[in-house]
Amino acid sequence: MTFPMALKFLLSFFSLLFTVNLFGQISQPLRYEIEIDDLNSDYYIVSAKDEGLFLFKEMEDKTDDNEFVWEIIRLDSNLNEINKREVIIDKKFTFKGYSYDNGKFVMLFQEGIDYAKDLLFLTFSLTGDSFNSYLYENLVPIKLTEFEVKNDAVVFGGNVNMRTVVMMYNFIAEKGVVLPGFYNDRSSLLQIVTDTDDPWVRIITSDRMPSKRYGITVRAFNTMGERIYSNELLAKDDFSLTDGRIVNGSEGGNLLAGTYSVKRRTETSRGIYVADFNKEEGNQINYYNYGELENFFNYMKERRKERVLKRIARKKIKGRKLRFSYRLFVQDIIKQNNENILIGEAYYPTYSNRSYGYGYSSYGYDPFTNGRATQVFDGYKYTHAVIIAFDDNGKILWDNSFEINDLKSFQLEEHVQLAFLENEIVMLYLYDQQLKIKVIKNNEIIEGKYSEDLKLMYESDEMKSNDEELEGLEHWYGNNFYAYGVNKVKNLRDENIKLNRKVFFINKIVVE
Repeated sequence: MTFPMALKFLLSFFSLLFTVNLFGQISQPLRYEIEIDDLNSDYYIVSAKDEGLFLFKEMEDKTDDNEFVWEIIRLDSNLNEINKREVIIDKKFTFKGYSYDNGKFVMLFQEGIDYAKDLLFLTFSLTGDSFNSYLYENLVPIKLTEFEVKNDAVVFGGNVNMRTVVMMYNFIAEKGVVLPGFYNDRSSLLQIVTDTDDPWVRIITSDRMPSKRYGITVRAFNTMGERIYSNELLAKDDFSLTDGRIVNGSEGGNLLAGTYSVKRRTETSRGIYVADFNKEEGNQINYYNYGELENFFNYMKERRKERVLKRIARKKIKGRKLRFSYRLFVQDIIKQNNENILIGEAYYPTYSNRSYGYGYSSYGYDPFTNGRATQVFDGYKYTHAVIIAFDDNGKILWDNSFEINDLKSFQLEEHVQLAFLENEIVMLYLYDQQLKIKVIKNNEIIEGKYSEDLKLMYESDEMKSNDEELEGLEHWYGNNFYAYGVNKVKNLRDENIKLNRKVFFINKIVVE
């Protein structure tokens, strides 16, 4: 190597080091493990923000009276155990959900498998080792789909006879109520919103209009179940609003964003809308077709992307409408300084063919089966995540995207997380024990997608296997996240460490 070439190499090397240091460091300072056996399931995890985490699971062994035993572990933000306890639950109850807000962790149990009769709430406080239990004698059996806690109350909703019902239970009054305005066959429950700066709970529903198009209704209640307001949002002619997420604006939830479709279609969408709930001026809705976004198609290979962009340009010249249809799973919208950040993950359902021989099906002998093949749902495949920033008037400021085409799941759920630095945004998700990372600044790519392995507990640990269906990455507090999952680990060198162990783990991830 000649001297000029060597000098050029060294300059490039140090430039790369400087770039990595400049645009965000990902560190994994801590790991927590619980050794489990093949019969044990993984733990549920709920964030208590900077106060730590709650871990809980149903134990394999029951009491002598065949009652359920639940283990609850509390960790601090350094993943140290603060306390561990066991709670006995009557055998007539089954676990249904959990939530956390403002120092209160609540577990929900219901009597009944599909439809909830009586409900049992267990509340755990960050202060003290005790817990409280509340029994709600429910008169309306309900199939629960949503559950949230807000200050001194829990809100839960679902379906009764194919109609939306939302209820509230106040822990101070020890009283439950059915919230008014929901029981009809034209609405479906989208979201219960509690993460706002004011003391109100907001309920978002999708409502089918007489024209068979869909609109969005937002209703606000206090924690005693008294209605504060109800606001209906209707799309312009031939459009339907298919989803909606509240933005916690300066007045507390006065902006709504989501996806819209054409006419009666709700399974796919044509773009993003942003609406301003301003009672004095009326509802103003801004629509943004996917084809109008600058970086929406960056997930495609270059040639395909060029063809799509040329087609968009030709349609614009001819004054023709842009027609792109996507399934987009919209996450909660993040308020960051003067920007509102929307994240959506594009996906499509996949199916596999299963064939059955003459007279047999997967359930055994079937005289009506004659060598037929049937399609079976095989999970959701993701293509990319889109991130869009808009101001408090609903005007788009910039957009960007993140390729996530290695992801697949059987339930629609959030995968991509965001960390906000001084001038950049770090986008990250977890796949097969690797953090996938991309750094952007508005619509620019500062650092392209790269990977970083999750760290194991000991230097000599080697991972033998990982359960992809049990792993995940969640936001914790600030720019701190936690990755979790189940590993089988081998260690040949360290003393006093098992040769082979199966563990449920939590890794603390810090972006700075």
